[in-house]
Amino acid sequence: MTTHEALIFVSIWFGLLLVLGQNVATVLLGTGIVGMWLLKGTRLFDGLLAPDIMGTASSYSLSIIPLYLVMAQFLLRGQVVDDLFKVGYRLAGRRRFPLGAATIVSGGLLGAVSGSGAATAAALATMASPQLQAVGYTRRFSIALAAIAGSLSAIIPPSIIMIIYGSLTLVPVGHLFIGALLPGILCVLVYIGCLHFLAETDETAVSQMEDAGLSVRSVAAFLFVVALMFVVFGGIYGGVITAAEAGAIGAFVALVGMVAMRRIGLRDIAGALVDSVKVTSMLMIIVIGAQVFGRFLSLSRAPRELLTLVEPLLAEPTLLAALLLLAFFLFGLFLESAAVMVLLIPIIMPVLDAAQVDLLWFGVMACFMISLGLLTPPVGLSTYAACAAARHPVAPIFNRTGLFALIAAVIVSFVMIRFPGIVTWLPSQIQ
Repeated sequence: MTTHEALIFVSIWFGLLLVLGQNVATVLLGTGIVGMWLLKGTRLFDGLLAPDIMGTASSYSLSIIPLYLVMAQFLLRGQVVDDLFKVGYRLAGRRRFPLGAATIVSGGLLGAVSGSGAATAAALATMASPQLQAVGYTRRFSIALAAIAGSLSAIIPPSIIMIIYGSLTLVPVGHLFIGALLPGILCVLVYIGCLHFLAETDETAVSQMEDAGLSVRSVAAFLFVVALMFVVFGGIYGGVITAAEAGAIGAFVALVGMVAMRRIGLRDIAGALVDSVKVTSMLMIIVIGAQVFGRFLSLSRAPRELLTLVEPLLAEPTLLAALLLLAFFLFGLFLESAAVMVLLIPIIMPVLDAAQVDLLWFGVMACFMISLGLLTPPVGLSTYAACAAARHPVAPIFNRTGLFALIAAVIVSFVMIRFPGIVTWLPSQIQ
């Protein structure tokens, strides 16, 4: 079979299996193996397949993932999520707009804690939505706001997909984390602006709000999380510790802090470790599958053909980067965020190198585009998670989350493209 025939066959098979609902990791691994067999036969398996899998599984960059997941699990099982929202709720008072803004800011903080947009959206849909309705927001808009706040986990560090991007491109993960801080803050401000102009209210639904139950325990948890984030990101920015060391210190401090505050016991610690292993295994299977699929693409010379195809655009790197980022957004509509990253980066890396696109800037932009995919149909994991937690139909919520995502895409993308220093300036200050 010729190279082009193999590419066509594998592409059709890949798309068909995804449409049928097969697991992304399985599809990537299966189509990659079949594609290699069609091109070179079984003689390459021993020389390429096993070393690729072992090399990916033992990658130092990917070893950072379980560290941040363990830290997040300790904090989640210590129920600091509830306390963060309670503090934000009390600071906002009983006023409508400040409470909505506090929900978005809380989503950014929770995303930094949990690293999961779906988990953050579900938690906010349960806790914040009733309070938002009590001050006059409609139920549909309250749930949409929870989903929007949850999507910030992709752009607010420590983002798991940033770690994956760093492992694929060799961009320092610490630089990615620091580079995403200002764009993350900008994204939060844009969503707050959208909240001011696009809020849906129902004055007849205003009711007496429940007491958030703020206590010394809640304030202590809030201060602990702020201090933990300061240690993690302050250490990275100051050049004192690497991103991997920051993850290890963060996990250890989270464990000590939660135990000292009597928020977790031995059973919680065991559960946190088990859940971290489960999530890490899921991500590693996706990465390994994508590595095998990427090896097939290399053998088929698809990246080189793509480079030849876009050669006229190499003189316009901004336009080329915009088109590639559009591909990230479109793939993010259908695939899980980690799968998008590991699938596209090996294909477009030769193009990015040839166009001399700043990989740090592009990585943060790619993570932002993927965060928009958490809000938009047909996948929209944050939106689905919020709707599932609130037991609400998803279609009406997509109308709101999609509009917020569109506005953020226009404003934030323009600023990051026009002023790339918003990404690159802080990392350049790291000692």
